Formats: sequence, structure tokens, C-alpha cells
Amino acid sequence: MIGIMDWGIGGLSVYKALRERGSTADVLYFSDSGTTPYGKLSREDLRERFLEIAKYFLTRKVTEVLVACHAASSALEPDPASGAELFEGVIFRSIIPAAARMVRRSGAKRVGVIGGEFTIQSGVYASALHGMGKQIASCPAQPLSAFVEAGELDSPAVEAAVRHVLNQLRPLEALLLACTHYPALAPMFRKAAPNLKLLDPGMDLAEAVSEEGSGRFEFFTTGDQDGSVRSARLAFGVEIGVASGQP
Repeated sequence: MIGIMDWGIGGLSVYKALRERGSTADVLYFSDSGTTPYGKLSREDLRERFLEIAKYFLTRKVTEVLVACHAASSALEPDPASGAELFEGVIFRSIIPAAARMVRRSGAKRVGVIGGEFTIQSGVYASALHGMGKQIASCPAQPLSAFVEAGELDSPAVEAAVRHVLNQLRPLEALLLACTHYPALAPMFRKAAPNLKLLDPGMDLAEAVSEEGSGRFEFFTTGDQDGSVRSARLAFGVEIGVASGQP
């Protein structure tokens, strides 16, 4: 069994990518939405949280975790070339190297990067994308993840927020979605900018999984169980069934 973790439901885009590429790995998803949003924690606090979450994963015999949160992944990135770090016997695999690979392969010269305020201000992507010969423009897109968490994908408010973000970065050839919530808004981005190439690093991160299993899926959250079930269905079309709230 492998683990996927995020503060909320955004990491379900990584889970969907796994299944779309035919993976039968058993997956335990950990949503930490009952705690302080990761974008409001320091790097030291995030690393301490990894230690706590690792203890839970160990009780479930999970030894490798895909960190689907870019803010949390920034705490794993003392060196942008590193892809993983060990906590309490559990490997936490950052999404940031996957994002860098997608930008490198994209062929685009002018690339926009959008994410939460913590991710953008951390400078982790300025480091990870340095030396590629690309023109990089970035800005926070904070309201977008909240829309996805609420299962709101196509309202006038969402469209206005998407267009506002794009207007800060134009002209662009490609846009790196540096938050795993954002792929749920891909139709809205395509509506606003039909020729823009969207780069979803969750797809690359999913390719790192070679484990096979029965395809079992379990969702655990420290937050609102019923709300998670609803939002997963609305935002990603993923049927959780029952969200567990106890380790």
C-alpha cells in the first residue's frame, strides 16, 4: 500500500492520475484538513507534522508517501534536486521535482507558475526551475483551492478568479499548476485561455508508483468527513464511500 497526503482533497488529482495510467496500487489517502492550513505553517512546523503523520502511516504498513501538497513539499526541498526524505521509516516523496520535470519537457519558453501564497513566496520554484532557459512568471492564486475544497468549479466567481490570475501573468505558453487542487479547474482555465498548455505535476508524480495491488482505496481525514466525501465527488468525481476519521 502507498500513501498520498495533502492538507485537503487536492491530492485526489494525483490519485486520479494513478488510476488513469492503470495502476492497481492500494492507496491510503491522508487529508489533514482538521489542522492549520499548511500554507500558514513554518518549514519547521511542517517537518514536525511529517513526523506525526509518518507514525500513523507506519501503523498502516505504508512506507512510501506521495506528498501532493506543494506547500508541504517545499519543506522537503533543501536541495531542489532531491525527490524524497525519510521520516520515522517512511519515505515522503515531494511533488516539486515532478513539476520541474514537466516544465523542462514542456518545450515552452515562457511559463507561469501559480500556487498558494506560501509556495510562491518560499522561492522553491525559483530554485527548482533555475537554469532551464525559461522565462518564469509566478503569482499566488490563493482563492482557487478554497473553491475546489468547496466543490465549486464553474461559478462566475471562479471564472473571475481564474481570469484575474491569468491576466497577471500573460503572455504565457504554459502554466504550471503548483497546487494539486487546480487540475479540477482545468476546464475553466481552458475556457479563459484555449491555447495555453496546462502542466499538472501530479501526473508525473503518479508515474513514480510501480507497486501493484488490488486497487483498494481508503480515505482518512482529520477534518470534516461528510464534507470531504461531498467535495471529492463534486471536484474530482471520486467516490470515497466512507471517510475514516480515526487512525
